[in-house]
Amino acid sequence: MTSALIIGQPNVGKTSFLINFAYYLGIRKLRFMIRQPAGFVSTRTYELEQAYDELTSDKPHKTNNIQSIQLKLPVGKQDKDIRLVDSCGLVDEIHPQEYIRKSMAQTLKELMLSEIVLHIIDLNQLSSNQNLTRIDQEIYDFLKDESGYKILANKLDLDIDKSNLEKLSKIVDKRLLIPISAIYQEGFDKIKLFLLENI
Repeated sequence: MTSALIIGQPNVGKTSFLINFAYYLGIRKLRFMIRQPAGFVSTRTYELEQAYDELTSDKPHKTNNIQSIQLKLPVGKQDKDIRLVDSCGLVDEIHPQEYIRKSMAQTLKELMLSEIVLHIIDLNQLSSNQNLTRIDQEIYDFLKDESGYKILANKLDLDIDKSNLEKLSKIVDKRLLIPISAIYQEGFDKIKLFLLENI
């Protein structure tokens, strides 16, 4: 089964995107497969609101493992299966907590195994000096020539971020950009089409 990894810094909307994209596809119960950095695997099923309450937070590193759901993308009379994978946020510096460092290492290992990578950048966090953060730049440089790579420019629903979107389109190849609002499901049609093209 094709894996699509959601990657990016902490608090850019990775988990919110996963939950809302599943909802956009008509899923109301989310069955997660959770893989801890130590290798232990468990499953957990959430109602939609419960998933929001328990899996998202304003604090960084709420997601500190690999958690994935299996989705069916409708194509004509048949469906295509895809594994959508949420991951621990990556940061520039060495994190002081060992568990978070192991979770980041787990994210990087998953990156090497994924056929599709959805790199979420929070438009609200785009620096004023018109550069990506070091970690976002490294992800972009590593993946920009891969067919399964897209940048999801998130939080398009905030007014300030429309000007930041213009800024971002000058920093990266604009053909790789899909502007989205993870909360309001803007841009999800384009993401679905991109996923179908790469399964």
